[in-house]
Amino acid sequence: MTKFVLIIWVCSFLGSDLCTRPIEYPRTFDSWYECARAAHTESKIILSKMGYKLVNEGKIATRYTCTEMSPSI
Repeated sequence: MTKFVLIIWVCSFLGSDLCTRPIEYPRTFDSWYECARAAHTESKIILSKMGYKLVNEGKIATRYTCTEMSPSI
């Protein structure tokens, strides 16, 4: 069965894309759908923790990818 791993970057979109180091989540997902939904949920949590003012002033947003894992032998 194919598994997916979620990787999220927190980025500022003030002219140039400056992003943090990637955050790789230890949990794997059974489908792209589950991974993408988790990315949006986690992004909301990250932005909430950063706060309204910082997110607005820094034009902060998240980027994510759901990377298909190689099948283990």
